[in-house]
Amino acid sequence: MLLCHKHPVSARLHFLIPQHGGVVLPIPLPALAVFADEQAHSPLQTHPASALRQLQEELGIGRALELVGEFRVSLEVPGLLLPIYLAALPGHDLCPAPPGSRWIDLPQSIGMPWLDRELLRRAYALLIG
Repeated sequence: MLLCHKHPVSARLHFLIPQHGGVVLPIPLPALAVFADEQAHSPLQTHPASALRQLQEELGIGRALELVGEFRVSLEVPGLLLPIYLAALPGHDLCPAPPGSRWIDLPQSIGMPWLDRELLRRAYALLIG
């Protein structure tokens, strides 16, 4: 899951990322992950609400995270399609970064692997336009 905060007035966008690398939480992407074809769909779809609640508890974030339903990205990993969801922290202020993570904005992703930067860019394009 990608986790972001978009300020409701300034439209400033931050992403919460793990300090040990990658951009998805709670565990990094597999090394061989690539973007799946747009037509590729997993035969079994699950709703991410329980994963979202579990992530919120693991990170110790007090405010309820909101799923950004328009974000649709799937990655292919050996033998599996992996959906990537985008969750947003509501409100005007960032919460403190949980231990083992940090808030960044998109320009701070320079130097990250292409797949990580592209996931952030797609989220940015959807949320900011």
